[in-house]
Amino acid sequence: MGHHYRAVQHGRAKLTILSEIRGVLSGLAFVAVLLLLAVSFPFGIPGQELLSTLRFHIGIALLALPLLLALAGARLRALVVLGLVLASLAQGAGIVVMQQGQRASLADLSPKASFRALSFNVLATNSRRADAARYIIDSGADVVAVLEGDGLSGLWPEVMQAYPYRLGCEPDIFCDLAILSRTPFVTAERQVLHGLERWRLSQASVMVGGEMVTVVGLHLTKPYFDGFAALELEQARWVIAAIEGPVLVMGDFNAAAWSNQVAGFADALDLVPPPFYPATWPVELGPLGLPIDNMFTRGSALIRTIEPTPEAFGSNHLGLLATVALF
Repeated sequence: MGHHYRAVQHGRAKLTILSEIRGVLSGLAFVAVLLLLAVSFPFGIPGQELLSTLRFHIGIALLALPLLLALAGARLRALVVLGLVLASLAQGAGIVVMQQGQRASLADLSPKASFRALSFNVLATNSRRADAARYIIDSGADVVAVLEGDGLSGLWPEVMQAYPYRLGCEPDIFCDLAILSRTPFVTAERQVLHGLERWRLSQASVMVGGEMVTVVGLHLTKPYFDGFAALELEQARWVIAAIEGPVLVMGDFNAAAWSNQVAGFADALDLVPPPFYPATWPVELGPLGLPIDNMFTRGSALIRTIEPTPEAFGSNHLGLLATVALF
């Protein structure tokens, strides 16, 4: 009799523990649903671009939750959460597929000319600035967008021996964005991005194989600064829309190409992405990081190859080095 009583009590204790576990997991599931909604739909919440940039990381991490719910006996809740996670991942994948589909019209054509482009946020407080400068000089790039250019302070004369044409980062002026070129600029223009009121939007045209190409350098505010990045993207959209001929847009967007705002920006301008999106931040995560530095083309230009820099050279970002073909 005593043995039976103890067995019953033990069974009740197990059920109580399981019930508590299901309760905790259900609470986590509720939070996960709110997170997935924030990832998938733009509600104008400060910092939401960061969440949509993290959509694949969040979705993959949340796949563990329906498994735990199922193991705890909450199978229906597990199916609901699994369905929502998969729907969110599918939405993100759909954005990537749509972007990559824009490459099809140019991918099989034979290029008339090509050039190399480098985009690199060198970090204003870089303690290895000489290494960063040496990499830029030796990169073989024809045009370079340097972000947080104060990180090259004192080294500009050396850099300009390789890139004698420069827009931005003039001597004795605090600088953020500079466009460098081995060949003369045909046109060159800088603008203050209205948000934090910084010189973070520049465009310069160069000749490549007899064709004029406009390079646009862009450095967006971090997405949790009260929607400033959205205002900056709108300003950049009007600038880029007015440019004729092939265009290369590159820089630090502080958001991935599949994030809500950047994806909308690219779609509105018919911008074509590279063949894949190399992770650039945080550098400690390597290829598992986030592709918050971006390159796009428009018109008769296409990024054929793209790769991250072999290391950060003292920055907190990896750079992007690409081959751009002209048709």
